[in-house]
Amino acid sequence: MIKKVKAAIQDKIYQNCINEYQSALQCQSDAYLAWVRETELISDKEGAEESYPSLSVVYMEQCTENFRLADVGKEIVVFVSREGKISVRAFKEIVKYFDTHQDIDIVYADEDIWMLPEGEDKDPDNEITHRMSPWMKPMWSPDTLLSFQYFGNIFAIRKSAFVDLKWLAQEDWRQNIYDFVLQATGQGKRAGHIEKILFHAFRRGIDKEQVEQAVMLERNLWGADSDYDFIRELAFDRRKIKADFTRDEKTGYSYPLYRIDGKPLVSIIIPSKDNVDVLKQCIRSIYAKTAYQNFEIIVIDNGSTAQARMMLESFREECAFTYLYQPMEFNFSKMCNIGWKKAKGEYVLLLNDDMEVIEESWLTRMLGQAALSHVGAVGAKLLYPNTTLIQHAGITNTCDGPGHKLRRMDDKEVYYYGRNKLIYDMIGATAACLLMKKSLLESLGGLYEGLKVAYNDVDLCFRIIQKGLYIVQRNDVILYHHESLSRGDDLQDKAKIARLLAEKDVLYGRHPKLYRQDPFVGWIMNSGEPEYDCRWIDGYELADIIGYEDKVIPSKPLPNMKRMNQAIMITIEECGKSEYQKIGNKRKGYYMLKGWAFVPGADNARYDMKLLLRNSKGKVWEIPVAKRYRKDVAAIMENQINVEMTGFCCWIYEGTLPADTYEIWMTAKDACSRQRLYRSAEKSLVIE
Repeated sequence: MIKKVKAAIQDKIYQNCINEYQSALQCQSDAYLAWVRETELISDKEGAEESYPSLSVVYMEQCTENFRLADVGKEIVVFVSREGKISVRAFKEIVKYFDTHQDIDIVYADEDIWMLPEGEDKDPDNEITHRMSPWMKPMWSPDTLLSFQYFGNIFAIRKSAFVDLKWLAQEDWRQNIYDFVLQATGQGKRAGHIEKILFHAFRRGIDKEQVEQAVMLERNLWGADSDYDFIRELAFDRRKIKADFTRDEKTGYSYPLYRIDGKPLVSIIIPSKDNVDVLKQCIRSIYAKTAYQNFEIIVIDNGSTAQARMMLESFREECAFTYLYQPMEFNFSKMCNIGWKKAKGEYVLLLNDDMEVIEESWLTRMLGQAALSHVGAVGAKLLYPNTTLIQHAGITNTCDGPGHKLRRMDDKEVYYYGRNKLIYDMIGATAACLLMKKSLLESLGGLYEGLKVAYNDVDLCFRIIQKGLYIVQRNDVILYHHESLSRGDDLQDKAKIARLLAEKDVLYGRHPKLYRQDPFVGWIMNSGEPEYDCRWIDGYELADIIGYEDKVIPSKPLPNMKRMNQAIMITIEECGKSEYQKIGNKRKGYYMLKGWAFVPGADNARYDMKLLLRNSKGKVWEIPVAKRYRKDVAAIMENQINVEMTGFCCWIYEGTLPADTYEIWMTAKDACSRQRLYRSAEKSLVIE
């Protein structure tokens, strides 16, 4: 009987260990859940206690032909979908926004997905584990809004600002809402953006992974297809913009073709050196596959061989272009500046010599977009040659630096609300194919020649945006980019990596406010990964361990080596003093220990691990550690049990331990038995 009771107790303890392990693993393997835990601290009860007498809620599905804004009783009107739930903090944030932004009359907010398991009719009780797929919307983006209704499932207005607008009064409420937001943001008006999750859209699915995949590859985007062209035409008529529409038969998406007044000359600037065959292919493709014929081509050569020069001079008889030969060290910015200063055109197109035109309307589409008064520069989508793999679909200013989202992903799919298919306003586009007015380049002083190789196009785009203009990525314009033929891949050479990092420092030195910031994707989605994934929040490890200086306690001496079970495997990756960091109101120095450890052949979910520090006199201190998800360790330890959470870290504040050199040990206690394991890390921590 006693054995059965003990076995039952051990089974319960073991199950609790497994549950805790799975819960921790779920949050640590999902950056968004970690973000939710750390940033959204308002409880449902706290949110429900507040009332907002000036605010009304209107469900979008009610906004059919008989809806009248004048019938809504309150000044602030929040439009939301029935297919979801409003965040408890939504009303507070909306009222606060309007109070602090008196010049804004319409504002939208971010949203995410609330998963409803198949077969369940009620909301799940566990908010955190059922939330996923954040849709972090861009800052006010007029060209994106003409692509689709990106305000999504929640936006709010001041009723008095729009009560006189003519309601479209269609049976389809989606068409009515899209027309309304285009009217509300017309004539130079802009919308505000609350960068917080204020709505949770319901999605049903078998499991989280299935739902996330469906959301990421969603093709049915509100307003993107040709059924909404008449609404865009109404908007263009109000704005006195002339445009036609073309439809992509594969996706059904519709694109505006802005009409061009007159036939302005476009100067195509191509820097090149010793790439005769590649350059010929580029120029031939321009002449063979460009419907808009009023262009000139200027090639800037910084020092090709005599033979290459002779071949290019001969090629000019086949395809006309201006050839500027000026030997010098490679400096992309300077070469472009030499080119556009010689240009006769009203517009300048910067183009790499390894580009290939594959479709006739490319320049017509880009030029019409660039002619709009609010547009600074226009970029194109670039594919790897003879494939559907994406090389460039706009620049994102990620937490790791400027980069190309969706790189090497298949363009047959639609990713993250049409980021590779629709026309999007973005923080940048590559100068491998970038069109703008020559007068704008002149006003900016051209490209910054202090950035010779990399990030000169990003710097240019940053400066254009700072002038209040937009960088537009036209993903319906596609060219082939024979990337790396010109000067190789920067990431394959140590010297080039060093130069790349140095030029990145120069870029952010010139634009410190944009360091790791991209208002066109939002802070949480600017991870350095090619996918649109949620990034890990800064200081996440630190947040878990605040107050650990009080938990560094004296411990028993280590057992005799002969009696010690040393079954643990331990790897220390970081060990030493780190920089000062502000923690709450404190600013302290700390020592950091970071690595991974596991017990081979055992279920690691049932072990509680702690670090032991032994000083030169044999005195021991015990330090709790925070477990960390280690996907990399799990990948190489396929035959071990529950090793995903083998990572650990701990921070020890200055002054917690006396100065000395400490041996580092790891101890593990089995929750289901009296077994305790030890292992020396064979490393030391020096406390100054």
